[in-house]
Amino acid sequence: MVVAVESRQACAVGSPKLGLVVWRSGRQILRPSTADLEIYLMGVGVWLPDGSGWLAGWLVVVFWVGRGGNGWPAMLGVVDIKARETIKPSSPTPHNLKIFKLSLLDQIAPAEYVPMIFYYAFNGKPKVKPQEQINQLKESLSQALTRIYPLAGRVKENLFIECNDKGIDFLEAKVNCSLSEILRQPEVNVIDQFLPHDYHCSKSSMEAQLAIQVNIFSCGGMAIGTCALHKIVDKGTMSLFLNMWADISRGSSDSLSPIFPGPNLFPPRDLSGLVPKFEVPKAKCITKRFVFPGSKIASLKEIVATNITDNIVSPTRIQVVSALIWKCAMEVSRARSGCLSPSIMTHAVDLRPRIYPPLPKCAAGYLSWLAIAPTPIMESPMELHHLENEIRTAIKKVDKEYTRKMQGDNGFSVMSDSLKQIGELVPQNVEVYRFISWVNFQLYGADFGWGKPIWVSTAALLFKNVVIFIETSVGSGLEAWVTMDEQDMTIF
Repeated sequence: MVVAVESRQACAVGSPKLGLVVWRSGRQILRPSTADLEIYLMGVGVWLPDGSGWLAGWLVVVFWVGRGGNGWPAMLGVVDIKARETIKPSSPTPHNLKIFKLSLLDQIAPAEYVPMIFYYAFNGKPKVKPQEQINQLKESLSQALTRIYPLAGRVKENLFIECNDKGIDFLEAKVNCSLSEILRQPEVNVIDQFLPHDYHCSKSSMEAQLAIQVNIFSCGGMAIGTCALHKIVDKGTMSLFLNMWADISRGSSDSLSPIFPGPNLFPPRDLSGLVPKFEVPKAKCITKRFVFPGSKIASLKEIVATNITDNIVSPTRIQVVSALIWKCAMEVSRARSGCLSPSIMTHAVDLRPRIYPPLPKCAAGYLSWLAIAPTPIMESPMELHHLENEIRTAIKKVDKEYTRKMQGDNGFSVMSDSLKQIGELVPQNVEVYRFISWVNFQLYGADFGWGKPIWVSTAALLFKNVVIFIETSVGSGLEAWVTMDEQDMTIF
């Protein structure tokens, strides 16, 4: 029997009886651009049955992998984990801050880790060695955790965070290729390896709220992969933390210290048996990246604008691309089931500018809510401008009046009713499409001292029907990272 053993550091194939061992990680020697083939050259050693010694040679291995799938070649020692440690705050948290109460929004937020990766090109300065960069990152990270101290604590009973300074996980890794090889044609199953594996592959919360993996490429480039627990961390908080960490790293004092208004605005409560729960159906998912150049988005906006009666309204790039993806997803559902089915679109909305008075950008915590747009039962597909209107209307409803109701005595009822609207339809096989925008959150501004990132990405997600928008590195384009059921993605 041949036994295959795969890890993040190496790949080995062996048979105790035959003495067959792959003694070298595979090196890709050919990948035809027109086929889903990957051909690897491997060194092998075979222990001869008569015990006279080893017979060494080369083995050519051919893999067939689906586009965007989880093919084995992507796991063949691309990333080598070199070290793992815990980074704690540089100063102990004062006793009066040891208990950090969660807000109601924090409590309701899903306990899932959100992946983000920041890619940095080698800046051509040989004076700074990779290990010196890593040490600089660790030292500045420790200082940043002192300023946003709840991140270094542990969530307890979904009521509070015990700010015990237990810290976050920090991994160092070596990547056995250049950054340009990754960026030439990014593949999800490769860039997944730039994230802390235990957190990225988990469907439940781990101990630490944040895990970071610093990956050094053979060319001297770097990728910083983060997995943040979706409790007190939303897109605004993550942007605040990363830019504050970067400012400290390069010796800048420009960053503002975070404030935590959530518990006062949305007081916590015991949610035992009160919050409607709905499970996202388990499915084998595939994540793909779709790039929309600014010129194409302008064409979409023109198509939508010609059908809008209100001349004052100008559709945004997020709204028109969301409408297009939603429309395509509904077409996929129709192709699979044979009929048009109702669906729900949710868009994560930043509450900071919508609360009155508006919150500053340094407001930390989970300060996002869902704009919800259901579609009716239809006989024919909705036009693009109709879907854009549904999205725009849903987002517009989350205004200062709505957020005032969320903060009042009936705030829990307002939030619960929104979740119930989704939860009651999921068992009826109504598809829920979740849209999340990371646009306009200064993700490309995190300069740790060796330049700003040349690319920012997410990675594969574990939940279907999720779309994450990220700005392209240049221009006014968008990247849409779409995660769908494997069968649906073949039609999409």
